[in-house]
Amino acid sequence: MTHRRQAGRATGSLVLLLLILSGAGGWNYYRNLQIEKETEGSRPYQGYAAGDLEALREAYASELEGGRAQFDTARRNRSRPARDVGSISENVQQFARTTQTSRSIRDAAAGVAEREGQIAELDRELGLRTRFGRGVMRHVKRLTAI
Repeated sequence: MTHRRQAGRATGSLVLLLLILSGAGGWNYYRNLQIEKETEGSRPYQGYAAGDLEALREAYASELEGGRAQFDTARRNRSRPARDVGSISENVQQFARTTQTSRSIRDAAAGVAEREGQIAELDRELGLRTRFGRGVMRHVKRLTAI
């Protein structure tokens, strides 16, 4: 009979230990989930597969190289105005050329900046996925990370 009482106490202790561990795990999961939500922010690419994001990143990177080349070309084609051409019509034409060149430089710079921003956002999404894991491993990390 004493053996039976000891077995009952051990079982009760194990059940209590399991309940405590389950409660602590649930609390830890919830805490880590809230931390993830706060640090992640807006994730426009959340619904896409990782392979699709990699392909999109590669496409943006190739467009970025083309945009940088276009920006460099526009900067090289920048006209250096003469001090005083003399005639008003020639000054107006020079101003129009300078304006057009400046506009093409700004457009090329905006395209480069836009692609760099998109690549940075894709890198951020891919980094979050590797940091927090995918699928079941993401849930395991939420449960066990302290």
